[in-house]
Amino acid sequence: MNAADAPHALAVRYAQIVDNREFERMIDIMCADFTQQGPGFSAGSVMEFIAGLAFLENYSATFHLLGQQSGEWEGDVYRGETYCVASHIHEKSGVPHKLDMGIRYSDHIVLDGAHYKYQSRDLNVVYVQDLPLEMSQ
Repeated sequence: MNAADAPHALAVRYAQIVDNREFERMIDIMCADFTQQGPGFSAGSVMEFIAGLAFLENYSATFHLLGQQSGEWEGDVYRGETYCVASHIHEKSGVPHKLDMGIRYSDHIVLDGAHYKYQSRDLNVVYVQDLPLEMSQ
């Protein structure tokens, strides 16, 4: 992947890894010393981040919808922002619910050997909405 495509390609891969529950694959797109900060949590390495994804087992499914991206490269370092709506399917008292989170990721991407990877990806949660869900048949 070239530098121009890296921010979008990494965001897509990140969403696929989470939604497919292939958490161990994060090492393919994150530096070993990857960090993440968000409301009420932080991770100081890719392995700590992967371990923290266990909380997603509380949801029967997730669905990440990517939005716009903006940012700039300075040499082999990219700093930018990715918008996302992350939907989390769960039950409350036997009723299906969908928890939506509007997220703005602050992305820091570097060339790690021959591959572009996340150095950090901090979360800014803009909104949270949890509503009953009608499931398709």
